Amino acid sequence: MNKTITTIIPFYNCKNALPRMLESILAGTMLPYEIILVDDGSSDGSIDVAYNYAQKYTFIKVLSQSHAGVSAARNLGIRNAGGYWISFLDADDHIEPDMYEKMIGAIYDASSKNENGSIDGCLCGYFTNKDSVVTPYSYNSSEILSSEDMLRLMFTDDSVRGFLFTRLFRTDLLKELSFDSDIRICEDLLLQTRLFSSKEVHFACLPLPMYHYIQDQASATVTKSFFDGETFIYKPAYDRISSCVSSDHVLSSYNSILDYSMYTLLNQYKLSKNAGTKAQIKMLQKEMHQTKTPLAKKSKRRIFYELAPAQVLILL
Repeated sequence: MNKTITTIIPFYNCKNALPRMLESILAGTMLPYEIILVDDGSSDGSIDVAYNYAQKYTFIKVLSQSHAGVSAARNLGIRNAGGYWISFLDADDHIEPDMYEKMIGAIYDASSKNENGSIDGCLCGYFTNKDSVVTPYSYNSSEILSSEDMLRLMFTDDSVRGFLFTRLFRTDLLKELSFDSDIRICEDLLLQTRLFSSKEVHFACLPLPMYHYIQDQASATVTKSFFDGETFIYKPAYDRISSCVSSDHVLSSYNSILDYSMYTLLNQYKLSKNAGTKAQIKMLQKEMHQTKTPLAKKSKRRIFYELAPAQVLILL
């Protein structure tokens, strides 16, 4: 079994966080075949950090592009990947030292159980790190997951979701695809939906959290924008996802995002009474109305959000 892994890490203005991620990989019990660092037009000296590591370690490569976003950076990494497997990591997080060893081990075990011996990837769990609170998430099964399983779990299970950083993908599968560079949010979910809806693949499952997802508390008090112009930022990706697969899971997932976004905006407005937030609330109400959802599948909160956010604003 080929164990070579290409680790692709896009980065943009993260010179203080990038060393932590790289050191966590370098401390690993299994090192990747290559680490491809893709600079997305950083201006804070991040690329100097990357080059310093590349000078010390010959298997670390640095690629650069003008600022074009994480999707374009990942596509550049895929085109240059030489390993049998691809791992996507985020520059401001870190991994457990035995992550790759255990994921490859799970693939090996699954291959021995699968009738045709073909395993196309691996799923593991993750931690969320928020202040001093570390919360583990993992899909507690050692069974081989089919394309249908992955499509369902990405939209229904918080231990799986659409994350890339908890996966290994067979490189040749990704060479046939690319991330949509014009999608700002859920570009990872979209690419995987295209993969799993077009091919019957099999993923090993490692029921252990291996990745540390750092949640930045500094951004918690920043007013969040849910709209690009008049377009709800999640809508472009979900429109394309819906064209790939017709499923109640997709609609339920989108409705959950709508509900949570309204909840977030109402709380922001309560704190700031900002006119821009009020305008977003009205636009989000419009998007809720336009999203065709049977009444029986709407929560009481959702019905209230659709009918009465104006009254809520008055109360706030």
